[in-house]
Amino acid sequence: MVELAQRPTFETSALSLSKTQFGLICFAFTANLAFIPSVSTYLMNGTWGGRSASMQLPDVEESFLGFAVSSYTLITVHAAAAFALAAALFTQFILTHRKVRTARVVATHRTLGPIILCTLLPLFLVFAFAMSLWVIRTPFNRVMFTVLPVMIIFALVRALVGLRRGDRDLHADSMFLAFMLLESAPIYRIVMFVVARLGGQALAPNGEPVDAGALFRTIIVLTLIAVGYWSCGRLRRNALPLAIIGSVLVLSMAFLPWSLSGAPS
Repeated sequence: MVELAQRPTFETSALSLSKTQFGLICFAFTANLAFIPSVSTYLMNGTWGGRSASMQLPDVEESFLGFAVSSYTLITVHAAAAFALAAALFTQFILTHRKVRTARVVATHRTLGPIILCTLLPLFLVFAFAMSLWVIRTPFNRVMFTVLPVMIIFALVRALVGLRRGDRDLHADSMFLAFMLLESAPIYRIVMFVVARLGGQALAPNGEPVDAGALFRTIIVLTLIAVGYWSCGRLRRNALPLAIIGSVLVLSMAFLPWSLSGAPS
């Protein structure tokens, strides 16, 4: 009797993430659903921000790479690039989560890695910095929106170092850091819905996100990252990136103008 051919499988060590870390990753990616109202409003009305005219972000012409570009265009491309990168990274987490993987799964994971590093990541970074340096003008928001892509670069370089050294923990923790920072906006968007329900303000009178948004978003994502590291007993080992982001937040609050109820120039 001839046995049916089976796909070759590889016994591999799963990505060194705790159940809590993987759960936070799934929550963070699912949080992108919170952008559906904003995307639907943009598709229907061509505006970004809240549904009312008083809560819309200003649409102004920005000089980007020598070209005049609408800020709405930059926001749209930034959102698309961020989601594409998040989807690719989430796929990598799913592919590496199982201990037994087929040759096709392993090949997909190895192929997707260079695509992320050489295409999706640079595209995201270009428009992330365009948002923080050109579109956002208030000092506190500008700094806090800029520190995120900088620390994502830091996290991915750290992940590559861990991969080169064969340090699965360092690689996993660094990818966890990069993904949670990337998804800080959708995570905070869920909190914004709660704030809006309680009558809070999502945008400042000048149409920019209020400083409190950048403040609480940073605190929330740092807390979730710390919980993830604590769950696997590696909080102390990963204290440096948390300390860097926390220090930028504290220094910005100390030396830059900011407000809980608005966004001063």
